[in-house]
Amino acid sequence: MSGAAPETERERQLRKLAGRLLAHPGPGGLTTAELFVAELPPDAPTELVVPANLDLSGSLVRRREGQITSIEVITDGVQPIGEVLPAYGRELEAHGWRRWEPYRRHPPGGFEAGWDASPEAVFVNEKAVSALWIATRQVEGGRTEFGLRFDWENAANMMIDRSEPGPEPPGWDILPELRPPPGVRLQPQGSSGGGGHWSSEARAQSEMPVPELEAHFANQLTAAGWRRIAGAADDTTGWSRWDVPRPGNCRGLLLVLATVPGWRSLSVRVETFPGQNAGSSRTSVVSTLR
Repeated sequence: MSGAAPETERERQLRKLAGRLLAHPGPGGLTTAELFVAELPPDAPTELVVPANLDLSGSLVRRREGQITSIEVITDGVQPIGEVLPAYGRELEAHGWRRWEPYRRHPPGGFEAGWDASPEAVFVNEKAVSALWIATRQVEGGRTEFGLRFDWENAANMMIDRSEPGPEPPGWDILPELRPPPGVRLQPQGSSGGGGHWSSEARAQSEMPVPELEAHFANQLTAAGWRRIAGAADDTTGWSRWDVPRPGNCRGLLLVLATVPGWRSLSVRVETFPGQNAGSSRTSVVSTLR
């Protein structure tokens, strides 16, 4: 990290003015704001961990009645997001943080963005009753900005155990999580299920050859217990048919299409065929898709 340069009188006045403009009243009283250029607040809590090997632009601390309610931190660097975020996540976990996900009723699996594709993430620290929001964006000069917001005011509400709305429907967990290869930016397009069929769609921003991308997701299906029955891949289409380890006649289909340069369309689907030959039914679907 770069050190802080000496502050001029004009910079000091601008920093004080910014703090006054950012202060605001609220139900709990006045919330004050104070800027720190190229450094963290001197009284920052010990659980506040910033990414290593990045330049610290500065921070903003908010207080109410002298107590810190939140701290916002801006760092940046030339390292790819896919390198910084996984390493930062491991460092946070070593300091008592864990990745936080909102409750999702249905379905829990399918295509997920993962660290390498998603520019945002949320962590919580139960012991310190704190939350951390991470957001990244590309800025000028080819650099990547990593914005952090540590919150001690609203974290408790996030960690309250809320009762789930009744039992999950049958088959709610039939799709395993599918995450992209390093460096591949993935945009989930939604998941659905019920009535004997479950599916998940996504788009991947990548020039990775179709056979390699299909093999990447196929390895994750195999790790989840799926058994590959058949498949093929060329420059534009990759597909594979699967036996899904569930009671009944469950068959799965993984499909990777390269229809637009720089993008790949992804689909995974599971269907049940009570009293029918699922293999022959799925073969007709694959033949139509090809």
